[in-house]
Amino acid sequence: MAAPPRPHHHGQGMGEGEEHAFDRQEERETSYGSPGEREIDDCTPGTSHVVPSSKGDDMIEEPKSGMEFNSFEDLFSYYKQYAKKCGFGVMTQRSERSEDQSVRYVTIGCARGGKARIKTSNVANPRPTGKTDCKARINALRVDGKMQLTTVNNSHNHVISPQKSRFYRCNREVSETVKRVLDTNDLAGIRLNKSYGSLVVGAGGFENLPFLEKDCRNYIEKARHLRLGAGGAGALRDYFLRMQYKNHGFFALMDLDDDGRLKNVFWADPRSRAAYKYFGDVVTFDTTYLTNRYGMPFAPFVGVNHHGQSILLGAGLISSEDTETFIWLFQTWLQCMDGVAPKAIITDQDRAMKNAIAIVFPETRHRFCLWHILKKAPEKLGAYAAYKSGLKTELMKCVYDTQTIEEFEKCWSVFINTYHLHENVWLKSLYLERAHWVPIFLRDHFWAGMSTTQRSESMNAFFDGYVHSKTNLKEFVDQFDNALKRKIENENQAEFLSFSGTIPCVSRSPIEKKFQVLYTNAKFKEVQQQVIGVLDLDPSLQTMDGVMKSYLVEDEVRIHEFTKQVTYFVDFNVDDCNANCSCGLFQMRGILCRHILAVFKTNGVKSLPDRYILDRWRKDIKRRYTLIRSSYDAQDERPNGNRQSILLNMCYEMIDYAVESDNFFEDAKKRIHEMTGLYRQNHRPNSSGQTVSEPGVTILDGAVVGSSQQVKSPLVVRGKGRPPSLRRASRMETEMRKIKAKQKKAQVGGKRKQRDDNHTVAMGTYRNLFGPSEADITNDGQFTVMDSSGTTQSVQPMFFGSQESVHPMVGSQESVRFLTYLGHFCNIIYYLIKICLFGLIIDFL
Repeated sequence: MAAPPRPHHHGQGMGEGEEHAFDRQEERETSYGSPGEREIDDCTPGTSHVVPSSKGDDMIEEPKSGMEFNSFEDLFSYYKQYAKKCGFGVMTQRSERSEDQSVRYVTIGCARGGKARIKTSNVANPRPTGKTDCKARINALRVDGKMQLTTVNNSHNHVISPQKSRFYRCNREVSETVKRVLDTNDLAGIRLNKSYGSLVVGAGGFENLPFLEKDCRNYIEKARHLRLGAGGAGALRDYFLRMQYKNHGFFALMDLDDDGRLKNVFWADPRSRAAYKYFGDVVTFDTTYLTNRYGMPFAPFVGVNHHGQSILLGAGLISSEDTETFIWLFQTWLQCMDGVAPKAIITDQDRAMKNAIAIVFPETRHRFCLWHILKKAPEKLGAYAAYKSGLKTELMKCVYDTQTIEEFEKCWSVFINTYHLHENVWLKSLYLERAHWVPIFLRDHFWAGMSTTQRSESMNAFFDGYVHSKTNLKEFVDQFDNALKRKIENENQAEFLSFSGTIPCVSRSPIEKKFQVLYTNAKFKEVQQQVIGVLDLDPSLQTMDGVMKSYLVEDEVRIHEFTKQVTYFVDFNVDDCNANCSCGLFQMRGILCRHILAVFKTNGVKSLPDRYILDRWRKDIKRRYTLIRSSYDAQDERPNGNRQSILLNMCYEMIDYAVESDNFFEDAKKRIHEMTGLYRQNHRPNSSGQTVSEPGVTILDGAVVGSSQQVKSPLVVRGKGRPPSLRRASRMETEMRKIKAKQKKAQVGGKRKQRDDNHTVAMGTYRNLFGPSEADITNDGQFTVMDSSGTTQSVQPMFFGSQESVHPMVGSQESVRFLTYLGHFCNIIYYLIKICLFGLIIDFL
């Protein structure tokens, strides 16, 4: 660090016998350590000392009376650098300005100057303070346009250490370059501790950074606040206004209650709306993901694209999971998608969701998530003795191994009778709704390979790296966009792989070759697995009726390490090559099964009928939604953000060449110093508080409720069921928790700021050490009492003598010591009582 410009002197010069303040400080810091000792700097203002810089080539002279500086900024910069080399922090203690707002008089002193003030409400647990009433300071007065030091005191009453001076607040500063890095990493979802770790590695150690991790954290929190606004419903509404202003295809709707408080919200970007026209035939819907501080469930509508990847088709945040809320959400989604309902939808087994789907989507085939249903089997049937000895196996056989409805009915009846499950309520409800979850009832409908809400849950898991339980609404939507960007990038990469490369065929079949040319790589892999399976199959003709043939196909099904033999039936029409298999793979997933391929091979079919090639999986079709860019919000609102990025990239390119030799390296350093000095001379400070004005949008085409109406943030939502915990709390524990929470709330509300500089305890204040209430003595002799509810009451005290005779030690040092000891004693008694009560509760339970 270069030394500041040498100040002008009007006093004694430096003598040959002067000692260095740096050396004297090291000696003082070393000798300070034995109990009861405290070394105090006794240097006088009339003696001049020199402090070496960190490089050892420049000197910083010790301040003394008569020094002059061109401006207050030069004075403060000089004293701060001097203090950093000596090992203490500085602060402006008082100042006075002239009519032209220039500094006329200023006092800059040690950061540990002043008296400590106890601001905590708990006298038994005070907060640490760094104030020691240090008198080290300089006073400066403007004389003839320059700042001149009038009085100087360089004596400290505490230890000073140059090695620790970087921790003082005045010596910590986050530069604009570092702020840019932190902003970029934060928008990319990189945690702050990782960003700070990379800065430490780049600087070569913690000691080389002029800031701490908490400084970076404070900056990021402030930047987020400026970037996201308040973060509540009002900021979310402004965000939606801005998004629709950028792209009229952006859809958003907010549902408010009678008080103007947000209840539900739904939004969809233009790309999702366009993609629905291609992949909106089957969607999954799930609300088991909580990702915001209000506890509002995240409700995404998820489909499957031609690469087999999850694709978002709209999302919402809802305040409750009842039928009315789901009806609002489904109707809003239907309005967003131009009134086109999906052909099929998969949800969990929720009664309110089922009723809403029946009302809003009466023609849509509704399916329950099979995984959610079977996951409950251990809970609902685990108490039966035969659960692990055959009951579970028979249940799975009924679900997966039956190939006709009649076979399922027969198998289910045998299962119920064998294990005497006629009175099981859970199985009764499942049987009544068997058309919504048993695969045999669903094989005639297309499900795009989905049988569970795993698509929605995987989409939720994808957002885990971007949002958390404390995320506010606006931040959630912003991070949701970041996650959506990654999804779109994954789709673009898969599109490129299918465009630029092909998977080799494993056979010489023209049918496989046709799928290779038309299908995406992901879907061709699925077809290829079926082609490989044909090698093990040998269809046998069972019946023949004119052009219709019926085949039996024996197949070996492998599930992990287990295998079982299954017989499938294939009906084949010789004239039009139409085939139908009892496995239902083509009907449900759109992939031709190996059983039909084996029958084609047996009958010499070489040309695949067009009905077996679905446009949904083809890669040669141009889909319009891929050309639409989602309307993401501006991620960098800095006015010079774009210029900084361009210059940074240019510097990176220059560095690649400059580090190749020592000559290039030295020349680059010289030129950079020259350019930096030139730009610094012409630098004009720019206000960092500038904000980008919002577009004057007041109407959202009905997409957002009244633009002029104030939107309040939602209340915290209580989810369905009891929250997960280790055990259920007893009634007594619950009551004790309520009392404790009430006391804590009253204690927070009863805090009093103490602003008396002379005493650590405010005059005339009594602390109730046994509870959170406090009583203040007013001037007229009344007590102002704050109870646990936060209300105050004036009570006339009972005096047995003159009013002045009551508590004569209040406000004195003796009273402070007495209250401190009394507080410690009372807290010990309080915790002993709590321990005893807890033991009694345990015995009672």
